[in-house]
Amino acid sequence: MTLRYDDEVYNGAAWKKERERLETKIADLSRAYDSSLAAQSEQQSQIVALHSQVRELRSVLNDAEADRALLQKARRGLQAELETIKMDAVDATRINSDRELQTLQLKNQDLERALGETSDRVEMAYERMKKAELHAQDCQVELGKVRVENSELDKLNVSYGWSVSTTR
Repeated sequence: MTLRYDDEVYNGAAWKKERERLETKIADLSRAYDSSLAAQSEQQSQIVALHSQVRELRSVLNDAEADRALLQKARRGLQAELETIKMDAVDATRINSDRELQTLQLKNQDLERALGETSDRVEMAYERMKKAELHAQDCQVELGKVRVENSELDKLNVSYGWSVSTTR
């Protein structure tokens, strides 16, 4: 009987330890479950916020596309109006165009004449420059010859001066 009692006490103590261990696991699992629920609800609120932002961005995009379409329509209208103004201006200038054409032709002739004179001056200046270059080249050749003659004269002077100084 005591043996049985000891077994029951021992089994009771083991049971108590097992129960405490399982209660600790249950508490840990409950905390993990609560934190995962909190994280899930936070993620769900973020998803809702992101969906809201997507809807707002789509709305802004649609508004921008509508504005773009209106601006393109206005641009086409302005281009048409500009073409009309150009055509009206062309019609108005056709009346004055004969007088202006004559004036422009006279100015063109004056400019061509001035261009001819200028090109003649440039050609004469170019010819003078070529002549000056040829003269400069001739002078360089002449200068080279003079330098050679001077060096030969210096050699003669040195040799003559040396021979005169040795005879004295």
